[in-house]
Amino acid sequence: MVTLGETDSRVKYRKQSEERDHLPEETEMFEITDFTTASDWERFIARLEDAIHDWKLPRSLPETTFLKDSFVTGKWKECNSDITDVPDFEYLIKRLYLPAAYAETLEAAIPATRSDPPRLSSLSKTCFSVNEFPALFEQMLSMENDFPNSATLHPLCRWFGLADFLVITASPFNQIDWQVKEDRIKLIQSSMVIAVANTKCPIPMFLQFGELSRLMFVGVSEVAGFRTLYEIIDLERVPDRMKTLSGLVEIFKDKISQRAEEATQLIKTSIQLTLELNPDEVDFEGLSDELIEDRKPDGLGCLPFGPSEFDSFVLRLLASWPNANADAIEDTLLHSDLDPLQAPKWAVQLNLNEGSSYRLSDTLMNFAKQVHKKETVQSYLEFLERDIADANAGDQATAVLNRLTGEGDERLRSRLSKALYSRLPTFHLPVPIDAESLNEILAYLFPDSELAKDEQRVFPAFSERSESAFKTIKGAPINSLPFRLALTIQFVFDNYGGLLGVAYLWHEILLELRYRWENGHLVPGVEAGMPNHGSCLLNQKLQMLNCCIAKREAGRVAAAASNDALAPVHSKSPVYYDGVDADVTDDDDEEDDEFFDCVTDDSGSLPGEAQGPVAQKPLKPEGRKELLGTLTLLRDTGMPLYVPITQESAPMTEDMAQEHLERMVATDDDEDGRAARMRMQSVALVSDMSAFKAANPGCVFEDFVRWHSPRDWEVDSAGGEGHLSERMSQAGSAWIEAWDSAEPKSVRKQKRLFDECVEAEKVLSYLTLTIGGVFRHALPMLLQAGLTKLFDEMDATEISPPCEKGAVLKSVSRLLSDTNFSWLEYEKLIKLVRLTEQIISTHRTLESVAKKTRDLPDRDGFRSFLRTMVEARQLTAIPGGARSPLGQCLAAIFDQRNQRSSSREGSPPIGTGMDEKGLKKRCLPAPSLKEFILRTVAPRPYQFSRPGVHRMYTSIRSGEVRIAGAFTEDLMYG
Repeated sequence: MVTLGETDSRVKYRKQSEERDHLPEETEMFEITDFTTASDWERFIARLEDAIHDWKLPRSLPETTFLKDSFVTGKWKECNSDITDVPDFEYLIKRLYLPAAYAETLEAAIPATRSDPPRLSSLSKTCFSVNEFPALFEQMLSMENDFPNSATLHPLCRWFGLADFLVITASPFNQIDWQVKEDRIKLIQSSMVIAVANTKCPIPMFLQFGELSRLMFVGVSEVAGFRTLYEIIDLERVPDRMKTLSGLVEIFKDKISQRAEEATQLIKTSIQLTLELNPDEVDFEGLSDELIEDRKPDGLGCLPFGPSEFDSFVLRLLASWPNANADAIEDTLLHSDLDPLQAPKWAVQLNLNEGSSYRLSDTLMNFAKQVHKKETVQSYLEFLERDIADANAGDQATAVLNRLTGEGDERLRSRLSKALYSRLPTFHLPVPIDAESLNEILAYLFPDSELAKDEQRVFPAFSERSESAFKTIKGAPINSLPFRLALTIQFVFDNYGGLLGVAYLWHEILLELRYRWENGHLVPGVEAGMPNHGSCLLNQKLQMLNCCIAKREAGRVAAAASNDALAPVHSKSPVYYDGVDADVTDDDDEEDDEFFDCVTDDSGSLPGEAQGPVAQKPLKPEGRKELLGTLTLLRDTGMPLYVPITQESAPMTEDMAQEHLERMVATDDDEDGRAARMRMQSVALVSDMSAFKAANPGCVFEDFVRWHSPRDWEVDSAGGEGHLSERMSQAGSAWIEAWDSAEPKSVRKQKRLFDECVEAEKVLSYLTLTIGGVFRHALPMLLQAGLTKLFDEMDATEISPPCEKGAVLKSVSRLLSDTNFSWLEYEKLIKLVRLTEQIISTHRTLESVAKKTRDLPDRDGFRSFLRTMVEARQLTAIPGGARSPLGQCLAAIFDQRNQRSSSREGSPPIGTGMDEKGLKKRCLPAPSLKEFILRTVAPRPYQFSRPGVHRMYTSIRSGEVRIAGAFTEDLMYG
């Protein structure tokens, strides 16, 4: 209520106050920080400590020293644990350690391996007593495993000499990033220090950060009141100060806070220089033909062997100075005492380059990779043929056949590709194989053709291997057509357009096979007879095609002879032609290509088939081949028993036999199914029975058994009449049922068991493969050729190869016998082939280098050493260094002047000067790698601190320097 005398402003203020009174009261918000809850990094530290406790790591390392070269020969163990407590990132902590089985106690090691061990040497004898010296410091000062030569060894072992350590890395399951960023290094390093201090773990702990390929680490360890920090630097440009030992000693002294004028501690150093001999830097002019032959490109009918380039290996010479006084060696930019020829220890190692390309193994691998291609051959030919999308496939086939079988061309396709060349458009891609090369290829594949006679060229052939195990491989005979075909496909694939060239070649081969079928020319280089199921399917199909050609040609010859002699078809000639009646004359050879069903005539009909009461005529014998000894019919003893002319069993390839078996298995188990299976199994038996009845009218089942299965006709010992065996005389026997169902028909009146026309078309249709199918069918023969080439090279070399022939052949046999091709097994096989090829080629190249070297003191002994070195492929010490005969041979090999060709013949020998010690002066290459290890025991961080162990490893390469330092500081008096 507004009273009189109140101003407008007071009224307005009052209203605003009343509105504020009706508003809800504001609540005050307080931020509460609970310092009792662990942070992310505290949980990370706790997880580190849990891992140390879970692995039951000791609080003190055992008083042991590891044996010499145990870092390389020992079997390292590893255990892992995940750390997922840090948000958005996962870590993996793992422990790598060498078991104590590769170490021995210090008391046992002192008299056995070292007369002056590091912990009692001048480095530390005034600093620690025997019982106080930590085992971790012993590892850092030990020289037993300096410069371990192993590519698989963890780099921390090489840089710091540690045999037990922990490494924290980024987990491979991180989805955001896979490397530890540098902004987290300080946090993780501080966490490591806290975890090591809390658990009193004496084992060093490292963190890997940055890109994995850079191998960057930081680490920490605490033991006996000392903290050792591990640091690594990696520079792409080498400063002048870091190129020499003198500069590295200055850096080492600066790091341990020891000024030059106050330096009283002795610094020990171990030095190793690595000299490399690369075969690609050697001039092989004028060397043996054997090495040059490996460098030639492979030709038709050959397989390549050896490296693609001369970079397959590196021969390394390691010159070392172990446990030397750093101040006693002068190594500056102006002068250096580090001459490899004066090094007290020499060692040599052969390192095979895993990234090198080897032609035989690469050929086998690249060939097998094409097996899974799904494109058809015709799809590749679309690039070459005009209007193929609108053309009718049948019209094309007819046109091709007309060109191939035209009048006046009776030769075996002297120019097989004219038809296809005539149809090539001018605006399409050129054909991958030119006419001259195609003629050469076809002459190699079909040596019986006129084309091959025109070429008059002798092609290389593979040697016949005597190993019986080769017979277990489902391939094809060596130098057969399938064998040559595989080599040709490989040759065209590598030299004539890859898959397009192979498709073009396969099209030409199919044209040739069809031409031979139509004109009755056998396919050369294929085994005669039935398809061999022990060979590959391609070989079986070609055998089947030859069976069809031979069968039809035999029919044509028999028909021509029959017409000339006007003899009946059922004569005693052992050759029959199916489906042609005796009264039918063969006026045109083309009519024989057609399929004829059996022809019946009145003279050959059975009496039982006549209807009504017409009198039955006696059967007229047909299809007799020869007498069966002196046997006569059982019911008509005066009638001799004749062997009938029977149909040959139908040849079947492996896939046809498998299909026949599947049809039999697919039948039901009821009576109808069993009858169907019996009919499928007894087709050939019924045919033989029909022919037997036709040749022997009036015969009985017992007569047939006496001819077809003599074992089932048993004769009494008393000389009485014989009788059927038990299995033949059983009621309901399948043989008796087949006998009852068989009608007396000679083979010319029977339905043919084998129709060569149908089967030949099936073969040609089957060979219309996809491009992957072409490679798949040729792969077994290419493997055969590859192994034959490999075994020939193994026999020609003096070294022992890393594989046994029998084991390789068993692996190939198992690989090709499996229905499902195992790519993993094939890769294992190719790796073994590659290793063998690599070793043989390396030994041959080293032999050539030794042959090129002019002044080897002991050539025969050095050749024996090369053979041993290639076989072992391990670091080999050279007793006596450069002064030994073997060392002098190595110095001559590494002499750069010996690996250069002289400008002209008759030039004076170089490198024959003598030094003051009577040794020949050598011009060795500059070291490709310099490695230094500096060790000392000195107080840090102050002069009054307890002395700790310090170690610094340095490697210097061309354009790179890496320094790994372990510097210890005293926590008690620091």
